[in-house]
Amino acid sequence: MHLQIIIGSSKLARIPPLASRINKLTGSRHFSSTPPVRSLAGTVAPHHSYFLLHTHRPPREYPARSKSPLLHALTRHALSWGGLVNFSWSEQQAVHPGYVGLGEAEGEQEVYRATAFSHAGGCIDIPEVSLANVGSVAKTLYSHALGDLPATTPDKSIDKLHLYVCTHGERDCRCGDTGSEVAGALRKEISRRGLTQDISLGEVAHVGGHKYAANLLVFPFGDWLGMLQGIDAPAVLDEILERRSQRAVESLQSAPLCPPFWRGRMGLNKQDQIALHSRS
Repeated sequence: MHLQIIIGSSKLARIPPLASRINKLTGSRHFSSTPPVRSLAGTVAPHHSYFLLHTHRPPREYPARSKSPLLHALTRHALSWGGLVNFSWSEQQAVHPGYVGLGEAEGEQEVYRATAFSHAGGCIDIPEVSLANVGSVAKTLYSHALGDLPATTPDKSIDKLHLYVCTHGERDCRCGDTGSEVAGALRKEISRRGLTQDISLGEVAHVGGHKYAANLLVFPFGDWLGMLQGIDAPAVLDEILERRSQRAVESLQSAPLCPPFWRGRMGLNKQDQIALHSRS
């Protein structure tokens, strides 16, 4: 089966499936030249939303385990509706001008700008999050997870893509090494194609699953990919762009993105992830 890819104003092109393209590009890969021996499906913790606190500093400067009181407070709130909370960094993302730390020093007054994703509510921007307003922000996030809020980001188009690679090297060297390689390769490929205005590429702290490094989170779809390497960047980006061109609204039951490397999807539990992947 071949995929039809539309990138910008380029002509329609036909390319072979992901695994065969990788084989053609290189005779072998560090982990395999074929899809993983066993499916990665079902390795994503069930969650209904993903909340990212924007930091001034990249994940390579994050400590192995965060002491941030605000991160922990938000995580406790998010548990009640099945949300995940993390730190993120990107050259493109807006950051709060009043704070440049990570919540590591005792007595710091943490304040961040933030972004939240959910299948029901899309993407919303929150201009300020601190311990002083954590309760009200949590209520907003809960409503967002239920789909009761309109999208509020400047990028209201469904076509805007947000990609996040785990590059948290202090937590696990595999994420630091392979994650940084994949982030760099994606950044280069996005720039080469002139898509920097259409695709936001960020880096995040630990997402769970060091052994699946490099891990990539793809929004608005909510798909998680694992076992990626830098050489996969062009093919994986092709698949992501093809998915965006296929439909205006993404469904929880849409086919897995890049099946050989698909770990799961926001909004699905383990059994649903495995069942969806088995049908792909």
